[in-house]
Amino acid sequence: MRFGTYHFLQAPPGRGMSQVLADEVDQMVLAEELGYDSVWLTEHHYADYGLSSAPSVLAAAVAARTSRVRIGFAVYVLPFHHPLRLAEETATLDVLSNGRLTVGLGRGNRPLEFAGHLVRQEESRGRLEEGLEVLRQAWTQERVTFHGAYWHFDGIPVYPKPLAQPHPPLAFAVTSQDSLRWCGANGYAILSSGLSTPLPVSLQARATYEEALRTAGHSAAGIAGLLSRWTLSKHVYVAPTDAEAQAQAEPAERWYQDSFARSLEAAGIVGLDEAVYRQAEQSIARVRGLRWEDLLQSALLVGSPDSVAAKVDALQQAGVGELMCWTSFGGLDPALVRRSMRLFAQEVMPAFHG
Repeated sequence: MRFGTYHFLQAPPGRGMSQVLADEVDQMVLAEELGYDSVWLTEHHYADYGLSSAPSVLAAAVAARTSRVRIGFAVYVLPFHHPLRLAEETATLDVLSNGRLTVGLGRGNRPLEFAGHLVRQEESRGRLEEGLEVLRQAWTQERVTFHGAYWHFDGIPVYPKPLAQPHPPLAFAVTSQDSLRWCGANGYAILSSGLSTPLPVSLQARATYEEALRTAGHSAAGIAGLLSRWTLSKHVYVAPTDAEAQAQAEPAERWYQDSFARSLEAAGIVGLDEAVYRQAEQSIARVRGLRWEDLLQSALLVGSPDSVAAKVDALQQAGVGELMCWTSFGGLDPALVRRSMRLFAQEVMPAFHG
């Protein structure tokens, strides 16, 4: 099993935004020192939910200060990007990091982010699929020629080319059944959120994905390789005792849930499709209905090293290939975050790290 750290750069009241950026980049560097396998970045805009609006810039900073740890994106929201520009950025990052990049892609789900980028949310799937084809051409072919509903290019040369061949590994954030089946049919690795999702629900998604892989006729070795790349994100906080961990993590988790719900808000945004308003209301209601006690039991990795190790063991037995540890969430004190990272690396990871 592999282990990574996941970084949103949350900015609760009282934390200076410049300090949040500095603290979390330091934590990314610490992750390599402690033996984590990867550092994962995300992309969000227009909310204190995450100061992660420039993931490529963050990745360049991490690449310059590390030499071993893989750098992944979970995810670039592809509908917000000009695909040729993103191909140039990611290829440059892959070269600068000596081939350590994993490019995760997703459709996005925040109405305000779509409004701010002047992109209609109902176009997200089509824009992702077209953007992906342009990316692959830009990375692997001398010139890009593509004509779709959103993008039109005729013989455009794109430089540089990535160091990884034929291109950096791809992975996709998936939640819906359609997205799981699409990834399976096309043979793409998947990234799953387990932040509030009980393991049985995550396993149902994995089963849908595996069935799609088999239906598409992928080889047994190919299926095994893709399943070994199944990456699941979890809030992780380790302290010497269960009681201390829970007392310190609970207010941070509550702030996270509130910031998450606020980031999904669509009310007041003019001109959205009616389905977007309904979906936002449903998502906010689901988040507002989450209870700390239920999350602690079924989803969070919060506790002493022994308690957290028991939950990690269950994830390994379920087939999780990489655990994406969101260690700095909800305004946790950076000193406590670093202590938690060390306890996890020194007292939990060794039992599972191949």
